[in-house]
Amino acid sequence: MQIATPRLCILTSILWLCSGYISNPQISQIQSYKRKPRSHSSNFPKKAPTPPFPDGPCNGRIVTIPGEELYKEQNSSFLNSKVVNPFSSWEDVVLPRRDVTVWLPREYDLQEHSKDRFPILYCHDGQNVFLLIYQKTTKAMSDSTSWTGRSWRLVGTISRLHENSMLRIKTPPIIVLMPSGKSNFPPGLNQRHLEYGDIFLPTSQAHGNFVARELHPYIMKRFRVKEGPEHTYTIGSSLGGQASLQLVLRYPEIFGGAACMSPCFQTGTIAAAVANLVKKHNRLNHCQSLRSKRIYLDNGGDIDDTRVPMFDIMDHFTMNHPGFFWLDTQLQPTIDAMRWTFEKGNVNFEYKKYPGKRMR
Repeated sequence: MQIATPRLCILTSILWLCSGYISNPQISQIQSYKRKPRSHSSNFPKKAPTPPFPDGPCNGRIVTIPGEELYKEQNSSFLNSKVVNPFSSWEDVVLPRRDVTVWLPREYDLQEHSKDRFPILYCHDGQNVFLLIYQKTTKAMSDSTSWTGRSWRLVGTISRLHENSMLRIKTPPIIVLMPSGKSNFPPGLNQRHLEYGDIFLPTSQAHGNFVARELHPYIMKRFRVKEGPEHTYTIGSSLGGQASLQLVLRYPEIFGGAACMSPCFQTGTIAAAVANLVKKHNRLNHCQSLRSKRIYLDNGGDIDDTRVPMFDIMDHFTMNHPGFFWLDTQLQPTIDAMRWTFEKGNVNFEYKKYPGKRMR
């Protein structure tokens, strides 16, 4: 059994979203499908950078937005003071408050870029990218802060791609790291599963509303960022991949694409994608259609004679080996259904499969 490094998946997904360019000898064995190949600038290097990528902020700056600044306050006088009432709305109940972390690339604070505006990448399960550890005035970042024992090193990947002139954008994007819920409310139900759940769930709608109507306007107001779906993307893995696609489906006027790594698509989300693509052109403008977006999919699992074992004694015994052996093959049918939908709908997407791997 092999475990596919999440950093290689991050590399290919960012290459697709931000450049549409993929050339890497390490991924020559990956089964790939690209709906609409694009021509690429001759200025790109012949070989993409390969893992390991640098950890930590990569000379960028970290801004933590307190949850109190993002979530609605009670309109009436609660206890005759400006105390935030956690039960002021249904969404406040189903979407517990949390801080959001923003990574600003080094270029953001350089004088030569002082008038530039930056693209935005919204990242689900932001705690897996890196987590701040405050020690007096210093901020440290480590792979150990990810629940898998390895962070995505998303910042390191984007920074390395920018250094190699492999992004079609002038500067790296700012990255908005949205941590998933940790509680079990209602009892027995994981908060993350509710927030990133199927598209018809009120909890997933609450998550989408928060990102589009609360968080995004805040980001637009506070930071120098570009406006428009062509400058705003989202990324996530497993249910976070589903949540990423849902943002594109629900708010096409905001989001221009999604990277869905090892996505856990559910029936309602697939149906929503179908509905988006079968609507008559006179009822759906181009910006609202998935045909105007960029979508990236990948997963691990079986290919031909390369199999992922259905049982591994080390599953769940160590932090660096959260196997979830059943996920790789269990996810394939709904991923194939979404691929079929995209193919028939002429969607601009890329799909990659890592044979014999376990994606995380």
